[in-house]
Amino acid sequence: MSALRRDCIFMKKIRKEPGMDQPLLEEETLSQKIYVKDLEVGNSIHSIFAVTRFALREYDRGKFLTLRLGDNTGKVNAILWDHAEETSKQLQDGIVVEIDGKVNSYKDELQITLKSIHPLADCSHLNPRDFLQASPIPQETLISEFEELIAGITDPDYHALLSEFRQDERLWGKFILAPGAKLWHHPYIYGLLEHTLSVMKLCRLIAPMYPHVDSDLLIAGAVFHDMGKIDEFVFDFRIDYSTDGRLLGHTFIGTLIVERLITQLPSFPEEKRRLLLHLILSHHGEIERSPILPMTLEACLLHHIENMDAQMAALGREMNNVRSENKEWTGFVNLIQRYLYLGENSESEDNE
Repeated sequence: MSALRRDCIFMKKIRKEPGMDQPLLEEETLSQKIYVKDLEVGNSIHSIFAVTRFALREYDRGKFLTLRLGDNTGKVNAILWDHAEETSKQLQDGIVVEIDGKVNSYKDELQITLKSIHPLADCSHLNPRDFLQASPIPQETLISEFEELIAGITDPDYHALLSEFRQDERLWGKFILAPGAKLWHHPYIYGLLEHTLSVMKLCRLIAPMYPHVDSDLLIAGAVFHDMGKIDEFVFDFRIDYSTDGRLLGHTFIGTLIVERLITQLPSFPEEKRRLLLHLILSHHGEIERSPILPMTLEACLLHHIENMDAQMAALGREMNNVRSENKEWTGFVNLIQRYLYLGENSESEDNE
């Protein structure tokens, strides 16, 4: 059973009894949390969700409110027509809200038409993990495979550096929880660990095809290339950028982290330090997104491998979101400005 209590209490009304100095909160108990994955067109819904974003918009009759609501099973669009401006002043991204409404379909996607929406008065009994999606792969499996690959590194300097990282409780604790992104690839908790492990596996598989590639350097670069994301994102009831994430970015943050780890190893060779930091700084591969371009075999290879994993994971996730609906095409994917084709009878082929 989810850690989210099934008897979530909503502070609905406030009344003042005669002779009382303080108002009395009337409590209404919601018998069961309704999750995004269980929503169906036509359902009336009374439940709680996290607000991942909202916007006040105008139309010919006034203003309306659009929202993106979510929990650990998915996200859904919502719209409020009445009292939109007043309601928007009560909302913030990341808060938990209680809603009443009805599930409809708009442009082939579910949408909740809201009758009411109120910030939840007390979230102390809620577990934020119940509002954040997690990797489909169990965390224990990801950690076990990660440690197995690390154990295979034979270079003593890179091995010592990775051991230093593994023994740092703060870094390791954040690394195994952090998301891989806010929206596009691996945008869920444990997502950074999942992405990093996939890149490590691909590096281990591909490196032997190129004799002059230093496979241990490549694996070390795979481990650290996105390390800055542990401080780039904050995640409680939603995933968002931290102040450092917005101002500095994960490439720079990750470089600082690895520099600090290297200072704990006085005998770490300067040339290996230089080569490893180059992998982190250049892994996006384009001058518009990286401080420098890849200039070594390992850096070029890491750029293509990590980008391939990121894109395939993101595209696969977009397709899986509609695969069970037996559609040939996804909806329009704004982040890449295109539709994605699943093929004819995609669901029946998968089930054969």
